Amino acid sequence: MHRSLIIMSSSTFLIATGFAMAQDDADLAAAADEMTSKGILPVPDYAGDLQERPALTGDWNGARTKLADDGIQFQFKWVQYGQGITSGGLDDIVRYGGVGDYLINLDLDRMGAVPGGLVTFRGESRYGKSVNGQVGTVLPVNTDAYFPLTGEIDDDIAFTITDLLYTQFLSEKFGVFLGKMDTLNGDSNEFAGGRGTTQFMNSNFVFNSALALRLPYSTLGVGAAWMPTDRMSITATLFNTADSSMSTGFDDFGDGLSVTLEAQFQYEVGGLPGGMTLGGLYSFDQDFTEIGGRIILDEGERLRLPTKNDTWAVYWNGWQYLWAEAGGDAPIAVGDGRVDRRGFGLFARFGVADKKTNPVDWSGCIGIGGRGLFPSRSEDTYGVGYFYTDIQPTRFTNVALIGDGSQGIEAYYDFAITNSVNLTLDAQFIEPPYTGAGTAIVLGARLGISF
Repeated sequence: MHRSLIIMSSSTFLIATGFAMAQDDADLAAAADEMTSKGILPVPDYAGDLQERPALTGDWNGARTKLADDGIQFQFKWVQYGQGITSGGLDDIVRYGGVGDYLINLDLDRMGAVPGGLVTFRGESRYGKSVNGQVGTVLPVNTDAYFPLTGEIDDDIAFTITDLLYTQFLSEKFGVFLGKMDTLNGDSNEFAGGRGTTQFMNSNFVFNSALALRLPYSTLGVGAAWMPTDRMSITATLFNTADSSMSTGFDDFGDGLSVTLEAQFQYEVGGLPGGMTLGGLYSFDQDFTEIGGRIILDEGERLRLPTKNDTWAVYWNGWQYLWAEAGGDAPIAVGDGRVDRRGFGLFARFGVADKKTNPVDWSGCIGIGGRGLFPSRSEDTYGVGYFYTDIQPTRFTNVALIGDGSQGIEAYYDFAITNSVNLTLDAQFIEPPYTGAGTAIVLGARLGISF
């Protein structure tokens, strides 16, 4: 689950990565057009009236801009959601909850402390309940309510740190990073991304489910990124396979490692923007149960399933505008969770996993998304998509009454009330893999406020 943009000034550089470093992509995209001679991140424009400004609380009488000039940026987003299963699933229920996302960036370059240095901090809170556990699916129909990962679905989280990352740019085209990282910005797509807080709510349209069992949400890792041009990036990351959403992650050393390699490209077809991502994940140094393997009687005369110490998955996603208003020469900010141009286009995802160790054989989705469907509502966004996940039959799936696949359709329309307040109406039709659950109709609404 997981990519973000790291954008440098003229003294450093811009890198589009495959695994999230938690920096807000809207600000990062702005840096491509607003490079300065000082600092890594651009200073956001917090001014404007209530309708236009990007944050509801504005510029704090100039204090917010002054802090950003000094290298300190604060962002807070509150997302509330209400969803109900109107038929099918495991139960007809209605649930309400919300999440808080707290993002702080310390631009050490702008501070004059460390040239090319950037510290990213993300904290998260969660309250209330979701319908994720009552649909009969393995992956969530409400992505934002599912993460960070906890022992029980919907456990309240007063506060947890999911990102504490240090990035050091060594040249105008190369940088390294280490620390605790949030991977949900990964597998970004212009029309299907947004961490579940914007665009689609179902996780199958946020990341490829072929990665889900091996890619943690928050974990310790190191990596490097190279961007030969402003429309191409290559990123390699090594991290603990175990999730550390609710811990420091230091106790997870020795419990398995994963490495990813990902390349992102942007191009134009007939003058219209498009792009794609190619990536692979390899996990090793831990035991993965072999699917379909014969039960073994070990030396202690105990029965166990055979294991394999590595596994893999590969994935691709692509997007292409079919019509768009002119928007300049800057690259599309793919990871910002918002359709950049007024227009519409196609998106698709596809991934395959190691059949010996992963119950998901392959997974894919396809759909259409856009912005400005109605002339008088130029900032509203919308999308509709279809997904399918192929599941291998195993002893476990047969006993657990899990079928050979899951599929569904989701459609959403997002009303831009102001630049800082968005209301999304969402409908999903899901055929769960659990054979004891009927086809579910899930209706919901999501309200996001950026402070």
